[in-house]
Amino acid sequence: MLHSPGRLSVGVLHESEVIRQGLAAMVSGHQGLDLRGPGVGQGTPVPEELLSARVLLTSQDLALELLDQLLPCREGPAIIVVASSFGDQAARALIRKGARGLLLLSVACDELQQAVLRVGAGRRHITPPVASVMAEHVGAPGLTCREATLLELLARGMSNKAIARVLGISDGTVKTHARSIFSKLGASNRTQAVAMAGKRGILKLGADLLDAQPDGDPSLVSDVFSWANRVTRGRQLAGVQSVAA
Repeated sequence: MLHSPGRLSVGVLHESEVIRQGLAAMVSGHQGLDLRGPGVGQGTPVPEELLSARVLLTSQDLALELLDQLLPCREGPAIIVVASSFGDQAARALIRKGARGLLLLSVACDELQQAVLRVGAGRRHITPPVASVMAEHVGAPGLTCREATLLELLARGMSNKAIARVLGISDGTVKTHARSIFSKLGASNRTQAVAMAGKRGILKLGADLLDAQPDGDPSLVSDVFSWANRVTRGRQLAGVQSVAA
């Protein structure tokens, strides 16, 4: 494929062919942008042509994969994440990991093109609706690493006793942590807390959570114990002392 000198090279990488083609059409509609791709989705290697582009439009899952595994080891494109929605915590996590732009799938063609140009010039672009969601919780008290881990276990439907066994704490301590979580999230019970945390992207911080198994199953207790320690150690090593609520 021939590429025009002086134009900003842009790649498109997404699991959905419909979305890939739609994003590609919007990029191609601007004379200052040079489309590379559109690329394939998950399960196949990312073409080198996309990794050599200046800007890459991609999904949230693929962005995390690239930012975590590939781009730390090499120079690569500036990433703009395009998703149907962003919780404030998911948005902050993507920015911390190195994403340069956040756009909604409902984005207008003009905003997408301008966002690509801004990011290609070394700036950042967060679409106003997402910036508003992020600003809503600025300064809110954060969940500790232990509270975030406990919340993810609550989301699996585990009882207080099972959580206590997994984390090596008493039932009373579990209840104390749960009350603190409810207060910080503005929830009155575990169902509301889990719903709010899911909406805001807090639960996605534990994305390697195990598939649900019946509460009390010995394999669940053993496996989740291993997972909980792994998540807590990972957050501590990464210097994550709290998760803003």
